[in-house]
Amino acid sequence: MNVRKGKGGKQQQRIPLGQENFIRSYFDGSDFFVFSKEEIRNKIDIHHLRHLSAWNAYQGYLTRMESEPGYRDQLYKEIQRRWSKYNKRAFDPLEAQGYYHVRGKNRELAIKNGLPTKYDRLARLATSIFHLSHWRNNVAANNYLLAISHEEYLDIVSLSQKNQT
Repeated sequence: MNVRKGKGGKQQQRIPLGQENFIRSYFDGSDFFVFSKEEIRNKIDIHHLRHLSAWNAYQGYLTRMESEPGYRDQLYKEIQRRWSKYNKRAFDPLEAQGYYHVRGKNRELAIKNGLPTKYDRLARLATSIFHLSHWRNNVAANNYLLAISHEEYLDIVSLSQKNQT
């Protein structure tokens, strides 16, 4: 999906698997705004919607990496290409390897809400870049992946499992 207007000149956003028809229902190719001015004035919780989208995307990447041989390597290469095209900072391969372990107050928050305390770095980086348009990996984890309740987490996991069947 191409974004015409947005923070920092973002070029593209990926549509999470299973969400294609939902997204198409909002974007019909016209010049109409997705949200009316009235809706924006009523302070739609877009941040919360981004939480849900990030979780769905992250879980989708994990599932594909576990079930599709070669997908991890493919995703890594896609991230490298996007990084070199749109980011001025040099790509650090360590950002996409191993696991990120949540620390400090965010770890306490994760435990309290029954959320994971470790995240696959590659899936997290893909979520951050392709779905949230953030280049700093910690932004995705701290501001989007951890910022939901345990019930929301269970709902997302359940929805993700339904979308795969």
